[in-house]
Amino acid sequence: MTAIASPVSHAIICQRYVLDDSQLSETFDLLDVDKDGRLSRNEIAALLRTINVEPTRVELDFIFQEMDTDKTGKINKEEFINYMRSPPVHRTTLRDLEKQFRKFDQDGDGAITEEEMAQILGETAGVMDGQLISQMFKATDLNGDGKITFLEFVKMMQE
Repeated sequence: MTAIASPVSHAIICQRYVLDDSQLSETFDLLDVDKDGRLSRNEIAALLRTINVEPTRVELDFIFQEMDTDKTGKINKEEFINYMRSPPVHRTTLRDLEKQFRKFDQDGDGAITEEEMAQILGETAGVMDGQLISQMFKATDLNGDGKITFLEFVKMMQE
């Protein structure tokens, strides 16, 4: 079964250099601008902006879900070092994609309509912009038949 990389800015989140604990500690100290011993969303966002990436709320949620193991809303030095020392592999199996597809395909007809996509994006990601949803749908509906098949869904997730 082929593994497919996560669509959430994986190039930024998963690209790591090999550093020892001392170097990771120094890196944390540099990122901790307010010197409170914890990295906030603003500090992580500022880091990403230095490499010309404007992080979305979803991307920041993903980073904190992965790194903030005690769920305090901030990343402490131990969490940072542990995460960077042994990063998890972000892979999605075809079975995971099937589950996601079924969530979108609310009426179970084997295809996702633009209305189903709009409802799920609104509920899960807070995306309410009809024009954006329409553009996303048209880009995913490769054959232009007004429905997204599982194959089209998989191709979208690979990108």
